Amino acid sequence: MTPPVDISTARQLWWGVIGLGVGRLFVSLADTLGNRERFSAEFRERMQSADPQITPAMVDLLVTVGAVLGVIFGLAVAALGVLVVHQLGRGKLWARTLLTFVGVWLVITGFVALFSITAVEGVGPLLSGAASIVQAVLAGGAIFLCQRPEAAKWFLPPSGPGAPGNR
Repeated sequence: MTPPVDISTARQLWWGVIGLGVGRLFVSLADTLGNRERFSAEFRERMQSADPQITPAMVDLLVTVGAVLGVIFGLAVAALGVLVVHQLGRGKLWARTLLTFVGVWLVITGFVALFSITAVEGVGPLLSGAASIVQAVLAGGAIFLCQRPEAAKWFLPPSGPGAPGNR
């Protein structure tokens, strides 16, 4: 059974949201590694107040490991997002519900980014904020499309004699 056009379009919008999220992840990584000395100095200052024995090399290692783990975690979340969007196309109501919650969060953070973009310093945070705004627009559109009457029928379990189970 083929999903309605609204669901197909919503899936494409969600793929755009995920793609922008991966882009934001790599912009953030580049910004972190580009400003590594500043991040290391700030982190070293905080860590030395708790443990005076910490060395600059340990702090640099922690910053690098944190950046790498952040990318790995971000890519795992993106992969999970792709799986949930796939389930949306199969008519799973739980996928629509989960994506609606995530979409509302993205719309809220997009509004925050929209109103705070003038206070941003640097190209990396500016690109990340712009991507956040576009993500909010795409997520809002996907939520709207998934709630339309034709699309809402896609998530109802089949009924009638001999109807198969939930898609």
